[in-house]
Amino acid sequence: MKGILAVVSHPDDETFGCGGTLALHAANGGDACVLCITCNPRERRKEIVDACRELGIADPHVLNEDEVNNSRLKVKFVADFIVAEKPRIVITHLPYDYHVDHRATYNLVKEAIEWGAHTTTYKDPWLVERLLLMEINTLIPNPGVIVDVSKMVDKKKAAISCYPTQLAKFPWRYYEDWNLKKAELRGIQSNCSYAEAFQEEVLPRNGPFYTEKATKKL
Repeated sequence: MKGILAVVSHPDDETFGCGGTLALHAANGGDACVLCITCNPRERRKEIVDACRELGIADPHVLNEDEVNNSRLKVKFVADFIVAEKPRIVITHLPYDYHVDHRATYNLVKEAIEWGAHTTTYKDPWLVERLLLMEINTLIPNPGVIVDVSKMVDKKKAAISCYPTQLAKFPWRYYEDWNLKKAELRGIQSNCSYAEAFQEEVLPRNGPFYTEKATKKL
């Protein structure tokens, strides 16, 4: 793959948090993939499949879990997935997000990235190059990465509309308006119409189980 992998807690997180970025990457010929940890209620599976198609990316991998847990089995599953897909960039949630599942997914992904790079765990380990943390409803105070998604905003709007179970919770159009205004805010910050913001987290690269050491690149 060697593209972008978004690991999210729930169907809709991929669209609300990084839908424009995924769509832009796919439109430019890159590989984009989504791994969703939970699916409750189960009809949300169709919603995330429809949303990903609107974004122009492959069908997502969706687990039938009701909540996020950081069991050894789940960490190994995500690590196995990362090693198999070999993404250059992983996108997931903020560690200080308001939602407990989002925070748990961040911890799950961090563990999985670590183990996926270990030579003692995998015959062909994979070291992710960049970890980007996205904003859903909790804003990043000082984002280090802002992506111009102006050309993809219509795709993002179409993907948002694929989530009737969620949009129905707020008849005053909270999700639709919040995501658009958030993109406008980030666009103003980066001198474009619409953008998505991320916090980049530096990944440790100097452990004894890594084939590639950060110290060789300094």
